[in-house]
Amino acid sequence: MSKIVEIITGQDRYRRSGLPLLIGSGEQAAIRLPDGPPACAWLAESDGFLYLQPEQGVQLFHNRRLATGSVWLKSGDQTRIGDTLLTWTIEGDLVEVRISDADSAEPHIDAPRPPVTPPAAPLPRVESTPVAGKKPGRFSLYLLVPLLVLLCTAAFFLLSAKRIVVTVEPQPDKLQMQGFPPAIHLGDTFLVSGRTYTLTATRPGYQPLHVTLDNLQRDNRFSFQLAKLPGTIRLRTEPEQGVLIRVDDQEIGRTPLAPFPLPAGGHTLAASAPGYLPLQEKITVQGMGREETLSLRLQPNSARVTLHSDPSGARVAEDDQVLGTTPLTIRLAAGTHRLRFSLPAYTDASLQLEVAAGRDMEPDPVQLAPAPALIHLKSDPAGASVVVNGELRGATPLDLRLAGGTTHHLLVRKEGYQARQLEKSWPPGTEEAVRIRLAPLYGTLFLSTDPVGATLYVDGKKQAGPATGRLRLTTTSHVLEVRAPGYEPVRRQVRPETGSVQKIVIRLHKKGETGQAVTAHQAGVSKGMVSFAPVLVRMGASRREPGRRANEQERTVRITRPFALAARLVSNGEFRRFQPEHRSGSVGGHSLDLDNQPVVKVSWQQAAAYCNWLSRQEGLPPFYRREGDRLVAIHPFTTGYRLPSEAEWSYAARKAGRHERAKYPWPGKFPPRTKAGNFGDESARALLPVVIRGYNDGQPVTSPVTAFAKNPAGLYDMGGNVSQWCQDWYTPYTAMTRQDQASDSMGPASGTHHVVRGASWRDATMTSLRLSYRGYSKKPADDIGFRVARYLK
Repeated sequence: MSKIVEIITGQDRYRRSGLPLLIGSGEQAAIRLPDGPPACAWLAESDGFLYLQPEQGVQLFHNRRLATGSVWLKSGDQTRIGDTLLTWTIEGDLVEVRISDADSAEPHIDAPRPPVTPPAAPLPRVESTPVAGKKPGRFSLYLLVPLLVLLCTAAFFLLSAKRIVVTVEPQPDKLQMQGFPPAIHLGDTFLVSGRTYTLTATRPGYQPLHVTLDNLQRDNRFSFQLAKLPGTIRLRTEPEQGVLIRVDDQEIGRTPLAPFPLPAGGHTLAASAPGYLPLQEKITVQGMGREETLSLRLQPNSARVTLHSDPSGARVAEDDQVLGTTPLTIRLAAGTHRLRFSLPAYTDASLQLEVAAGRDMEPDPVQLAPAPALIHLKSDPAGASVVVNGELRGATPLDLRLAGGTTHHLLVRKEGYQARQLEKSWPPGTEEAVRIRLAPLYGTLFLSTDPVGATLYVDGKKQAGPATGRLRLTTTSHVLEVRAPGYEPVRRQVRPETGSVQKIVIRLHKKGETGQAVTAHQAGVSKGMVSFAPVLVRMGASRREPGRRANEQERTVRITRPFALAARLVSNGEFRRFQPEHRSGSVGGHSLDLDNQPVVKVSWQQAAAYCNWLSRQEGLPPFYRREGDRLVAIHPFTTGYRLPSEAEWSYAARKAGRHERAKYPWPGKFPPRTKAGNFGDESARALLPVVIRGYNDGQPVTSPVTAFAKNPAGLYDMGGNVSQWCQDWYTPYTAMTRQDQASDSMGPASGTHHVVRGASWRDATMTSLRLSYRGYSKKPADDIGFRVARYLK
């Protein structure tokens, strides 16, 4: 059973157990003294006996004798440390130690006693002569024997002691080994004869080392490391309050914080607060009981933003929160912000900012445009398309929002009516109703009927007088119906054209007769067609020709049927009679969609469909039939409108009206010296990567279909403006596949791409501007259009 130590100080009593116990004035002492060193001595036990082990450098008097090492402790002993006296009472396993002031304590039993009264009878007198039988010098033997015993004991201890080497880092101020028999300390070496000892090491700023060494053997070596005492951290933060502190993922609390302990060594400190960027730092605590001050400055999770507008004074808001008026300097949190600027009589503007924490910014002033003018536009008749500044905006009646204070160009057009243009500026924020009256366009028809006295109905309305005669109709689609008693009625759809005269002959069949009514059409008059006789066409280019490509092998094609080509390209206005919703678009702010510009962005199939539609309009048999989702030529070929064959196009562009085949659309060499056509020129430098240096035709994109002179065959834009779809499927016509002397060739029976011939407003190189250049495509483009052709018989 372990000893129970009861400590008595004045009226106070308390108990301790678990030897050894430290005696001193320090906080670690189990037996607390009122003064003196923090650590004075150790109370320990060995084989059931108690002993005191004084700390090095401490003067300890045991029973009034200076203790230089461990001393055995028995009941009634007194130990003095400085001005404090410890009186020991040992009864079994209970040890009582009474702590008192040494100057006021009771005399110890070993203190000098008062004189004793001798007995009345005198003692026998002791002779001074030598006693018979005793030898001189016997007293010396009594001193010699204990000395010899002590020397033998020491010799035995030295011979039987075990050498223990103890290394402690860092070097302690005090190093002791307590046990029984007491150990002899020589530097870092202890000589011991027992088996169990307690090693004690102390150093200021470090945790005391107390370790029990059991079963000690000879020449044991031990190494120990003293642990530093914790340090105290005093934390200062900016901001001062509300910063959450975490150390090694353990929450410490929110500032302000009282000083708190941390073990010596490295730690990870994290700080976070609303509106600030999180902070994480590696810190090293020195420990050793010292207090350290650590300062943390959190960076705001925002930035200072200065805003301007032109004009100034605009209100700035984010969502529903008004931030102020420009010029304005505010602090915005890091992240994406969408700000709205508003000012009376101006259109609201928005600004998106990506704000980075700590990075002040001052974006360019926000430009506020004058508020738009609201125009309520109507036309007479309604349904007219409205183009504003080259952009189609819809059909009348139409509400337009136009920038105030700026001149706008309005184009109002409707099929069958003369287009109206309006250039006007409206003040910002105004509202106005505008009404535009469109004048109808008329075309002339000469109608001959058989029988002559037939009755004519136009769009279901009966016309006065005989059907035969001159008709003046608007240039929209009309349905003519001719009736006569005893005859089958005939219906025809016609579309008069301004500036042209159509001659229509309708013969009615008597009821019961077979056959169909015949419509006579003079293509050369109504459509500006140019006719060509059968001819032998030499295609391709010589191998020696500069710029020649491999697909320009020379070959010969015989055209056996007379044919006609339209003198000009199909325009937007003409194509929209077939597909009113079609738009050719724009390039770089330049419109491609005006009525007199060539239609572009049409596929080969759309061009073929237009030809069939035109054939129906003029009473001609269609050239194409539908096969699945595409149109193919009808065999044998009819006289309906179609796309030119490549041979027809090549002859009309290069040889017709000339003595020799032409190389370019202009006479002479490359580049052109005069305005010979619409090519990639200086006016298109901002739109094209390559232009003809020094050449300026004044047309950056497509030009009107009759803007440049005809070629010798009487055709417009056979080289320039837009490239043109041909009837033929594309094939390279290599030396192995070409067919000389082919008759009425329209290319291969099938393919992936169709032939495209002629240069466009995008072309500016010697290769692409040559008339023998062969292109191909399967998709619409903004520089590909078409013209129509047909066999005359």
